[in-house]
Amino acid sequence: MNNIDLSKITKPVESLIGIFKFLFFTLWGWIIVIFILFIVIIANSKNEKGYFSFLKFSSSLFEKGFFFFSNLFQFFAGLIIVWILISIQPLLKDIQEMVSLYKDIRNLEMALKNLKSERKLLEIIPVSFEDNEMVFKIKYFAYSPLKGEDIETGERECKIYGRKAYFDFIVLNFDYALIESGKSINIAIPYLVFSDTIPFENGVNILYEMEGIPLSLKLDEGDLFLLNEVDYKSVIKKIMLAVKDKSFARKTGIRTYYSEAIGISPVLKKKYTIYSTGTGGILLK
Repeated sequence: MNNIDLSKITKPVESLIGIFKFLFFTLWGWIIVIFILFIVIIANSKNEKGYFSFLKFSSSLFEKGFFFFSNLFQFFAGLIIVWILISIQPLLKDIQEMVSLYKDIRNLEMALKNLKSERKLLEIIPVSFEDNEMVFKIKYFAYSPLKGEDIETGERECKIYGRKAYFDFIVLNFDYALIESGKSINIAIPYLVFSDTIPFENGVNILYEMEGIPLSLKLDEGDLFLLNEVDYKSVIKKIMLAVKDKSFARKTGIRTYYSEAIGISPVLKKKYTIYSTGTGGILLK
């Protein structure tokens, strides 16, 4: 439902209702109504020669009176209906937001069933050391619930100055109520690399998103169950937005989130594998 400025509708309607209440629920209002009605009837009580006619007056009195009061009821009923519809608009909006939030939570529950927390996240291979610059080849992995294994989702190269690199991850801890086992569950997402030379604030981004989806959470239609790819991507995008907004994070079922880093003193061509432990952050093997 699109956001509508209801004040543009409610103010004129409230003004009309106020005028109606004054005219028909106060003595002075009735005096004004009767006076106006009398003027209209008199104006229509002249004969062909322009003189006042009692017969015309009687006919006009009945005709105008009937027309006035019959339409008055319809007008008043219409105002009441419009006022009621406008009054319940905020309630309808709240109900829609609750339904939307319920759907988001249900989709999140199903998305978590697709996101195995104990899994491989990255394979890191140092490929070059020149002029105090470290170059890493990074392979990203996501867990396919249908295939029952970790699948490679992409490969990137990362360069940073220094002698020791720190691979930092965002760790999301979800509400117990969202997890069937009732146990804590953490989802770790690669975030950035800093070093003994380059501080965290100036670290190199390794989040690497495709269509707003981190490579470490990228799953195609053929790797998902319970959710289609569109709904899955929608959930992941909201999770990523939640990382930047604590109040929104709470609404989406994220209990806490924090940063955790693993340090590597790299050996050329050696493969380093980082895993998510599910309940305790990340682990280097």
